[in-house]
Amino acid sequence: MTQDLLLIIAVIILLTSVIQATAGFGFSLLAVPVMVLFIDLHQAVIIATLLGTVSNFGQAWQLRHHHDREIAKIFIVASILGAPFGLALFRYGNQNVLKALLGCAVLFGVWMLARGRDLQHANTALDWTMGWVSGVLLMATSTNGPPIVFTLQARRLLPDVQRATLNLIFSVTGVSSITIFTVAGNIHLDELRVALITAPLMLLGVFVGTRVRVHIDAVRFKRMVLVLLTLGGVSSLVSAFVG
Repeated sequence: MTQDLLLIIAVIILLTSVIQATAGFGFSLLAVPVMVLFIDLHQAVIIATLLGTVSNFGQAWQLRHHHDREIAKIFIVASILGAPFGLALFRYGNQNVLKALLGCAVLFGVWMLARGRDLQHANTALDWTMGWVSGVLLMATSTNGPPIVFTLQARRLLPDVQRATLNLIFSVTGVSSITIFTVAGNIHLDELRVALITAPLMLLGVFVGTRVRVHIDAVRFKRMVLVLLTLGGVSSLVSAFVG
């Protein structure tokens, strides 16, 4: 990777880390579609997975007193069950088609949330289904947030609980995905080098984001989630057609 490309990737990681720390998600959702405009999708997925997992661990620990562990357990197990299917798509699937489907699914979720759909009392089958889909997307595109964010928002979790639970889920599933990628031989020295070089910028972005989020109330938080999901859905569609 050239120095110019490395600089571009570093800026993307810095900005998306701020968003991740502020909203509790959004790093891979925004970083991957933008990075694929400059580098290979497989590289973008690996870099985002490595850095995102480190960021999620830090925030999961910081917000550990707000975890909803019962919901997290379901999503973690369901995501792990979906991971093998996502790995198959990562290695053999048409990535542009997958990104287009992801974009459509995200925008559909935005529409549902904007209507104020309340799923607090929905059957746990919803959590298992969305968790499985999230596991598939995690391995295939590293953008596994939308299904889980949609579910947690629809269940009316408080912002701090949602942030904490998201980061707990992403931490565990991130480790499992890195393990699977390593065993499958999909992580190379170039991706590791980029992750190590840009890690300090990611930490800086997290620091800034944690300072910003204390000024965001529940109403603004929901609006931010909707905006981020919309941007992620649109960027996925754009990168599908550009790619």
